[in-house]
Amino acid sequence: MSETTASPAMAALRRTLGVRDADPAAVGSDDTTRLACWMLTAIRPWPEAASEVFRNLVSAHREGQDDRALWRTLRRAAVTLGNDADALVRAYGQVAEAAAWPLGTAQAGLIEIMHAICQLRAKQAAAATGWTEQDEQEANTVLSTIAEGDGTARPARDQIPELFMIQDPVLEKRFSISLTAANAAFSRFRAEVAAWIDGATL
Repeated sequence: MSETTASPAMAALRRTLGVRDADPAAVGSDDTTRLACWMLTAIRPWPEAASEVFRNLVSAHREGQDDRALWRTLRRAAVTLGNDADALVRAYGQVAEAAAWPLGTAQAGLIEIMHAICQLRAKQAAAATGWTEQDEQEANTVLSTIAEGDGTARPARDQIPELFMIQDPVLEKRFSISLTAANAAFSRFRAEVAAWIDGATL
């Protein structure tokens, strides 16, 4: 990549976020790497089970590694995290899986890392309201039952929230609070990434 051309990954992310095109003279060849490393370090502290994987990912991106065997090893470690028994570690594993690819020509690479971190931030925000994995399972069960209807007709999609409130008002209230927090955290990280990109090329 030349010093006056954005990488495919950065160009794709700009389009996704609606960030204005950079002044070619201001685009640095390392912006893609710097952004990837910034995103991965923005989610510290990493869980102990994930720390080594994330340190290795940051190092591989920072050093511009193109060793295919190394990236395969990193992906295997990321998949292991994604299968962990702990829900939070699994969420970090999804981020690691998105990041376990070289970004030189990967057009969707930065987008996938960002989306995985948005999901992680959303999960953390929901958990901060007291929402648990068991709550999530219970809510999904209730919502699935409502969506199936009474056997003769299914409710319209826009009726489901009201029916949820009628069927289990306590769970519905907690669900709404957690969902609002999760959506805000998801959007906030997208805004943080957009601000980073804009600031990197001012």
